[in-house]
Parts: sequence; C-alpha cells; structure tokens
Amino acid sequence: MIIAGIDPGINGAIGVLEGGAFRAIHDMPTMTSTTGRRLIDFHGLTAILAQHAPDFVLVERVGPRPGEGPTGAFSFGYSFGGILAVLAALGIPHDLVQPAVWKRRAGLPPGADKRCSVATAKRLLPAASHHLTRVKDDGRAEALLLALQAKLTDYPNQGA
Repeated sequence: MIIAGIDPGINGAIGVLEGGAFRAIHDMPTMTSTTGRRLIDFHGLTAILAQHAPDFVLVERVGPRPGEGPTGAFSFGYSFGGILAVLAALGIPHDLVQPAVWKRRAGLPPGADKRCSVATAKRLLPAASHHLTRVKDDGRAEALLLALQAKLTDYPNQGA
C-alpha cells in the first residue's frame, strides 16, 4: 500500500511511504504569482500525486495561526483548499488530522520545535535521513511523519 502525508503550505511537503518504508519526499511545488507572492503550484502537486498514485493521503488540518494577518490567512486557506481539491479531483481517499493529534501519536512532546520533527523522522525512517539534512527540512519531516501516522492508524477513508 502506498500512503502519502501532506504538510500544507508554501514550505510544506509531500512524503510517500510504500509498505511503511520510505519511498519519496517532495517539497511543495510552488510558483510566483503576478504580484510576486509564492503560491502552491497545483498542477505540480497533481503531477507528484499522479506519479506516486497513493492509495491514501493524510493531510494536516490547518487553521488560522496566531498573529497572522488577513492576507496571510486567506493565502494559507487558499492553499489548503487547493490541496483538498486536487485530492478530490484525483479521487484519492484522504483524511485530515489535527497537528496536536498526529504529533502526540508520533511521540513529539507538546511544544516541541521543528528540529524535533526532523530528528523523529530520521529515527523512525532512517532511509529518509539524507533528505532531512537542512534546518528548513521540517516540512519534509512532518510530511513523512504524517504518512507514517496514516500507516499506523486506522483512518475511516483508508482503503475506501
């Protein structure tokens, strides 16, 4: 079974496991808008998902972030909705999970910083370690941890 995890957002990623083992990791594809802002490239996301053909995808359920302005909140919501639209258009079964829930299941302590996600992903998926070498690889690590949570947890849409 091929399972993917998606850490939404411009700096997010798509992590792919096959049979519970590391298969691939992709940074979220982006493009620059006419206003100069980075946006998720939904065509690129579609191509990545079509390439790996996951049987199930677990997406982090995101919401407004403290101190975020209206433009940033709209952009983040636009990205999240676009990801869900791509999954629906491709007919890929998926589910959403709150950050606190999947992080607790992954063994991350409450309030842990992003470095903890990287270290945990390296420990649980050592074959992915060479893809988790930069400080900014936390999106990659979290996408892989989301995929691992989908593998270890019985989500309602899995195998549907």
